[in-house]
Amino acid sequence: MNSSSLSLELRNLCKSFASFRAIDGVNLDVRQGEVFGLLGPNGAGKTTTMRIISCLLKPTEGDVLVNEKSVRDPDKRVEISREIGLLTESPNLYERLTAEQNLIFFARAYGMPEEQIGKRVSEVLQEFDLGSRRTERVGTYSKGMKQKLAIARVLIHKPSILLLDEPTASLDAESAKEIRAQISDTARSGGHTVLLSTHNLGDASRLCDRVAILSHGKILAIGTEEEISSQMKKYSSHPMSDLVQISLINSQQFSEELLQTLIPEAKRVSKNGDGKTIDLMFDTKYSEGEIDVLTAKAIDALVKSGASITSVIQKKPTLEDLYLEIVSRDENKKK
Repeated sequence: MNSSSLSLELRNLCKSFASFRAIDGVNLDVRQGEVFGLLGPNGAGKTTTMRIISCLLKPTEGDVLVNEKSVRDPDKRVEISREIGLLTESPNLYERLTAEQNLIFFARAYGMPEEQIGKRVSEVLQEFDLGSRRTERVGTYSKGMKQKLAIARVLIHKPSILLLDEPTASLDAESAKEIRAQISDTARSGGHTVLLSTHNLGDASRLCDRVAILSHGKILAIGTEEEISSQMKKYSSHPMSDLVQISLINSQQFSEELLQTLIPEAKRVSKNGDGKTIDLMFDTKYSEGEIDVLTAKAIDALVKSGASITSVIQKKPTLEDLYLEIVSRDENKKK
């Protein structure tokens, strides 16, 4: 990949705190305009990685290039910090100030020309639907409104790269949905590169083009959900299978033994707990196209045997399934 198309390049990145290795040889490229997710349990190294990218910490070994500028170059650190908008898990807002005053303060801190600040503050307040509350103290805001303002603060100086650490943490479902929509809209319409650190796998699945799963400072898997699923199938000694669920009106007529006879290509056939659905697990050696063909054969065999089918659903391993499987295997290796 051409380096000019990359916003972030992590090269053998390591960070130690005394004897503790928080990041251990991470290599990662994030493309311009991409929404990239960092996933992992507490202590995996996600926040430390973001702090190094934003020049708040220095790497012990390796390097990070931000738009081709090294975080190790002391002459580039101020320039890099102005190209980045960092949202920490805490909003870091001044609650005794108004929304407008907060944004003006941070715009000045980032060195924006004074004559541009007023217009820019109005733009982001309008974008985040906070214009009518601009003169109210932030301490009166709800959690969701504070998080909106925190993201507005991150964007005030028009950074090209957004680092978002747990942006929906501690929010109610409605507020989290609004924040997700805002992040997606901001990334897509504004052309920002977004690095998203989150425990919320639903957020990652909805928002991210690609993800990296970290544990103990190392990347265990990287790619799209489909790519990670394929990696699991190809390289794992106990790969995860795709699941096909077929709902029958007259399922009581079919024992599991009969179903296995009718559908011999399935690795496993079992009745779901509801008594109306059968689960078909196919061997991971089959491709997606081959599973489609085998599913069609299974339906044909069932119908010819008198089954009344109401629905057929093919379920692939979710990002949550993949994440839990990968992290648990890594934990078991270390025991």
